[in-house]
Amino acid sequence: MDNEIDNSIADYMYNFIEDICNKFGPRYSCSDQEKEANKWIKQEFESYCDETYLDEFETRPNLYPQGLVKVAGLLSGISPFFIPLIYPFPILSSILIFLGLFILVSELIFMKEWIWFLFRKKKSSNVIGVIKPVKETKFRIIFEGHTDSAKEMNIASMKEKNRYLIAVLGFIFILSSIVFSIWKFIALTLLGSNFILFQWSIFSITIIDYIYLFSAVILYPFFILLVKGFLGKSIVLGANDNLAGTAVVAGLGKVLSNNRLDNVEVWICSQGSEEVGDKGARAFVEKYGGLGHLDDSYSIVLECCGAADAILLVEKDMHGIVYNKEINKKLKDIHTQIKESNPDMLDLRVDKLKIGACDVVRYIENGYKATALFGVEKTKNKAVNWHSKEDVPRNIDKKVLSDFLKICLKFIEDIDSSY
Repeated sequence: MDNEIDNSIADYMYNFIEDICNKFGPRYSCSDQEKEANKWIKQEFESYCDETYLDEFETRPNLYPQGLVKVAGLLSGISPFFIPLIYPFPILSSILIFLGLFILVSELIFMKEWIWFLFRKKKSSNVIGVIKPVKETKFRIIFEGHTDSAKEMNIASMKEKNRYLIAVLGFIFILSSIVFSIWKFIALTLLGSNFILFQWSIFSITIIDYIYLFSAVILYPFFILLVKGFLGKSIVLGANDNLAGTAVVAGLGKVLSNNRLDNVEVWICSQGSEEVGDKGARAFVEKYGGLGHLDDSYSIVLECCGAADAILLVEKDMHGIVYNKEINKKLKDIHTQIKESNPDMLDLRVDKLKIGACDVVRYIENGYKATALFGVEKTKNKAVNWHSKEDVPRNIDKKVLSDFLKICLKFIEDIDSSY
């Protein structure tokens, strides 16, 4: 099977990525390009799967992550204009910032969707292919990538020192606004008009306002750059993030169609709307979990596995979700076995994702066993060309695709042999 991967499947996976990029271009959540790409993927799956499905669902693509950044940024961005006002309005500056931070954390980290009503519903879709075993189905393994691509994140393209400078000074601006807002409110509460240097209409100017104005003139531009850093209008091609994941599951389907398993049923999926809060995976888990198909199963999410210096086996992500230890141990042991006979195989490390996550959260939060294999840089848990214009087919490495495929195939074979 290794020779088959080396000689033909690697080319197939690479061409799979290149064809989608050339035919459909960038594929933002709920766009016509995402929809048409999923139809094309379904046709491809039909050539080697026993069953295929194209499931539509509704979501709000503009909510996560850019929508919540805009809302939180706007609330914090207008906060300075309340500090020069008469008592008690300066405290509104802090209130707005805390509200913005609450929205940011609750939406970004905990995905509560408190502000869903601000954004329109649109339709997205998932593609599923099923490869049945020759005997009775005793277990299922779900592998998935995702079809949609992200909007460029400006801050990801900045030089590292510039990125840190903007982040630090932007957050200092937020902190200083809170401090000066509360300071002025308390001062006016205790001292009243005795603390005011002069007052005109709704404005009351104190020494605090002069100090704050001086700091704000310096820091406010960095806050604006920080907010803009997490926004972007250009939609990237997403060759590595994450057509590469879908290409590997397609490669799995192609190999397994000619090498049937005995008792393990394999599902290969390309979910929609991952970049906007794992909405495709949520719809998938709600539907097929509700039908009982995920009860006896493992799920492995493949991310950014076309351009990488190492493989990251995720223990925990930024949402606080703990990935399945049982699957992780099996994958780690399998990598060790393959590495012994194939020294050129990418190194694997087990670590946490402090920034970032993937579809796994939707499986784990519903009680199913799931984990993720990420392609990352050599020393950082960061995907190569993440949310960048450089995430294009020419930067995909066929060997990296093959390494991920070999791990997945060996994992499947070992599970099947246990039955």
